[in-house]
Amino acid sequence: MSHIERAPVDQAAGSRLPALEGLRGMMTLLVVLSHFFGELPHGLSALMFGWVAVDMFFVMSGYLIGKLILEKKDHANFFLVFYVRRCLRILPLYVLVTGIVWTLVEMLPAWTDTPVQFPLWSYLSFTQTFFMIDQGSIGAHWLAPTWTLAVEEHFYLVIPAVLVFTPMRRLAGWLIGAALVAVALRAILTGAGPNAEYASLVLLPARADILVLGLLGAVAMVRGVVDWARWMIWLRASPLIALVATFTLQMLTPTPFPVFSPTLVAIGCAGYLLAIVHGAPEAKVYHSPILRFLGTNSYCIYLTHMPVLGLMHGGLLGAAPDLATPVQGLVSLAALPVALLVGWGLTKLVEEPAMHYGRRWRWSDRLVTRQPTHLAPELG
Repeated sequence: MSHIERAPVDQAAGSRLPALEGLRGMMTLLVVLSHFFGELPHGLSALMFGWVAVDMFFVMSGYLIGKLILEKKDHANFFLVFYVRRCLRILPLYVLVTGIVWTLVEMLPAWTDTPVQFPLWSYLSFTQTFFMIDQGSIGAHWLAPTWTLAVEEHFYLVIPAVLVFTPMRRLAGWLIGAALVAVALRAILTGAGPNAEYASLVLLPARADILVLGLLGAVAMVRGVVDWARWMIWLRASPLIALVATFTLQMLTPTPFPVFSPTLVAIGCAGYLLAIVHGAPEAKVYHSPILRFLGTNSYCIYLTHMPVLGLMHGGLLGAAPDLATPVQGLVSLAALPVALLVGWGLTKLVEEPAMHYGRRWRWSDRLVTRQPTHLAPELG
């Protein structure tokens, strides 16, 4: 998620793009609302739209990380600085929150409604997705959102080398090939076994097309070969086109829906993201201070909102979250500001200090050519 990556620098203005921070905030809000009021027993199915936000988070991760790598890859210390900053950006908060939440789940099983619990080391090593596949379960509900971070961590392990060592003129082709492989893998996994559905959802190779669409946007931006004004109307319309195509596919051919729908939704997300980056009129909505607050604190909110909801329901009502009664609905409403407060506090106390330390690791002034000299003209 990652959805945890901050907004990029606007090369023209030399400052952050507030609209992307606000867009991240909107996606964070959609996830929280979906988990608090949609994906619960007796929840409102109309609010179960967190999956769209997760796909947008993946597209944003591909775009932001891809753009960073392509702009910094020729610095001599690229790999060292990249991975040090990634670790400091993600691990301190993740390890702290995961350890505390896992312990709470062990201590309060009646509040968590968790039939299956994975070992702590699986979360800390980002291998919980393999346990999900093996056991056909999301595991502890309070830790379920961490599967997206596992996918992104696996992505971070491989994509820097791919972008650094692949010639630019071949990069788009290789990325499109990887996206097609992901679609084919989902097709193979569909109906392949009782737990194959989990594999198609939580394994990087089966989700690569979503991240790749963000990467392709980054490649187009860095290469500067696209007339964005010419394509703006299509970029702005792409979310609507993708959603209509997705729902049409579901109604007409429900069997291949899990195979192609992630790609269709991701195309819409990528188009919309690029429209926002290039100043589409709707970008003004995401300048909202509330949405930018949510975006700035999105990582901490994302990691903690589920345990906050569970602790509120357990502490006040003595049971796992539900929406069967008005009182349960009121508790869920009360959990919203608490989740935002907890997320803000952890951002200030843990995430921002770790990021500040990470920025001490600076990019070297020495540039290197990592590809054979005869490929040098392909760079840029």
